[in-house]
Amino acid sequence: MEVKVIAFGKIAEITGKEFSVTASDTEALKEQLSVQFPPLADMKFAVAVNKKVTEENIRLGNNDTVALMPPYSGG
Repeated sequence: MEVKVIAFGKIAEITGKEFSVTASDTEALKEQLSVQFPPLADMKFAVAVNKKVTEENIRLGNNDTVALMPPYSGG
């Protein structure tokens, strides 16, 4: 499925702010991104699908939007 990816912070510096990829689920997306952008392989980041943050593997559909967010900090 073709999904829109929006990246923030340090991730956006590596990948660019917005781009599209083809992936069936979030695990496949992460694997593809680590190959396409090797610095992401060792980086921790949160994934949100259609504005919902998830730690589980989520199936992706056409026109879904995935956000890649660096770890939050602060207090």
